[in-house]
Amino acid sequence: MQIAYLTHDQVNAAVATRMARRLGLTLVVLAVKDADQAVAADSLVLDLDHLPAECKSKLLFRAGGGQLWSGVSVHSYNLARSEVRDLRTAGVMVHRRLTAAALSPRAVSEAPASS
Repeated sequence: MQIAYLTHDQVNAAVATRMARRLGLTLVVLAVKDADQAVAADSLVLDLDHLPAECKSKLLFRAGGGQLWSGVSVHSYNLARSEVRDLRTAGVMVHRRLTAAALSPRAVSEAPASS
């Protein structure tokens, strides 16, 4: 399983890489300019706190329109309850912070009601 992780934060990129290695997962860290490479991955994790605001806006727009594929996970300290609800309704895993659960293939495919 290959996971694409979009972030501009070097610390989160390093932490995610270590977590993925420990879980036996293949993680590719991507910047926004390389986001088109994410389509080759089995799942996508977005660090919404360290990506441009338009990334969050586009994600919420796509979630509302049912345009997301399964396997999307996000983490952010700055989502409104309504945004969390909309993302979860669209099947997106939502976490407040980067955790192993955000990268876990099981977590990505199950999308629980809370985390």
